[in-house]
Amino acid sequence: MTFKKPLKIASGVAGSALLMFGATTALASPLTQGSGAQGEATGTTQVVNGNEVAAHWLDADAGDYVPVANLQGIFAFNQEGTTPNDELFNVFGTALTSMCSKPASEFAGEQGGVANFYLNVGGNIKKTFTIDVRDLAKDASQETLMACSCATGAPFGQASVMGVPLSAVVEMADMEDGVNAITAYGADGYGQTLPLQYALEKKALLVYQVNGEELAPADGTSLQLWMPETVASYFTRNIVNIELTQHDGDLDVQQVDPSYRNKVNILNYSDACTFKAGDEITFEGVADDLGSSITAIEFSFDNGATWTSCATDGATADKWVNWQFTTSFDQKGDHRMTVRAKTADDVVSPLAATLLFEVV
Repeated sequence: MTFKKPLKIASGVAGSALLMFGATTALASPLTQGSGAQGEATGTTQVVNGNEVAAHWLDADAGDYVPVANLQGIFAFNQEGTTPNDELFNVFGTALTSMCSKPASEFAGEQGGVANFYLNVGGNIKKTFTIDVRDLAKDASQETLMACSCATGAPFGQASVMGVPLSAVVEMADMEDGVNAITAYGADGYGQTLPLQYALEKKALLVYQVNGEELAPADGTSLQLWMPETVASYFTRNIVNIELTQHDGDLDVQQVDPSYRNKVNILNYSDACTFKAGDEITFEGVADDLGSSITAIEFSFDNGATWTSCATDGATADKWVNWQFTTSFDQKGDHRMTVRAKTADDVVSPLAATLLFEVV
């Protein structure tokens, strides 16, 4: 027996990202055992489709739940799946003015916009110029699956994007000596300065198509700046200008807040979160760290006293991890599943996701 898997599913962490689970091919991964300690609990709780979903710092108090130690099951994962466009551009928090907050006015079907691929390039270059990125798209266009995540807060998303490498535009500029920074400015004047070398090494894209849909906003251009393993505050929308400049001293790149490393979402829901003893239950979710690859998803059904650690061998840092864990329960009563992730740099999720359910 499995939970329902709808088109739109709410997250199991603080905030409510709506995601599309795109698991079409699951890769098997072995199970090993782990352990954890107990401590003070803090966090938030929300009700999703009548099912209570709690987010908390690891190792919450035990409560009145049936503890199941070292629970075994079948684990699978992949790195597929995309977030629907309307949710991708609207669901993030409102603290930022980049990709994380503006309404989804990008698409011609909704706003009657017209595709505009013109871009002005200036700054510390010997001659400013304007380019129609469509001219570069004929030979340099690239399509890739890329995750997008804010530095603070739990929501995150993933999309199939098509665009022209930022490097193709930079190569056209006759730069002055010492140029080491780049800023993409949106039609509203928003822009975040980046080290030029960082943007080139991350293979930033000037994106004109998201999840197969061409961008055509009512204002500005149709271009967005996307970069793998980079927080969404740099994902500028409706880009009209690119400035190549000289920057004194070190130019830092914003990273994910340590409190929100290894984001884990539980994507299950059920009209009645109740199962019969012996039922086979499949739990599903997504994990993402944005910069360090996820190496394992870990499950605890006894409040962190023991953990079942499932390796995600081969997972890369530029895309999220879709996970599935199938198991069953013999003991009747209220149960709680807690999920966390581990990364290649040995960081364990400071914010875990928890799902409550009943076995009868």
